[in-house]
Amino acid sequence: MTLLRLPLALLFSALLLPACGEEAEEGPNVDCGAVTTPKFAEVTAFAKCTGCHSTAVTGAARAGAPAGINYDTYDAAKANAPKGMDEVYEGAMPPGGGLTEAEKTQIYNWASCDTPQ
Repeated sequence: MTLLRLPLALLFSALLLPACGEEAEEGPNVDCGAVTTPKFAEVTAFAKCTGCHSTAVTGAARAGAPAGINYDTYDAAKANAPKGMDEVYEGAMPPGGGLTEAEKTQIYNWASCDTPQ
C-alpha cells in the first residue's frame, strides 16, 4: 500500500518545491550613478523612524524595536542601513506604512549608495 502512495507523494512534493525554495524579495535596484544620494541629515524619513529607533528611547517606549537598531545618529544608521532598507522595501517598517514614496526613495538611495554623512 505504501508503494502505491509514493508516486502521488512525490508528485505533490515536486509541486511544492518551487514555493519552498523561493528566496526573499531583494531590495530595490538603485543605480547610484543616476540618482541624487542624500546625506544622512537630509534623509527626512529618519524622523519617522526615531520615534522607536532612537538611542534615547528605551523599554516599552521602543514599541518592540530591537535595542541597538537606531537611526538617530549617523554611525547607528549606517550600521543598520541594509536591514532598515530591506524592512522598508518589504513593507514591514514602519508598522502600518506611513512613508511616502519620496521618503522610501531617500532611504533606498542613501543605504544603497555608500551612506554619505
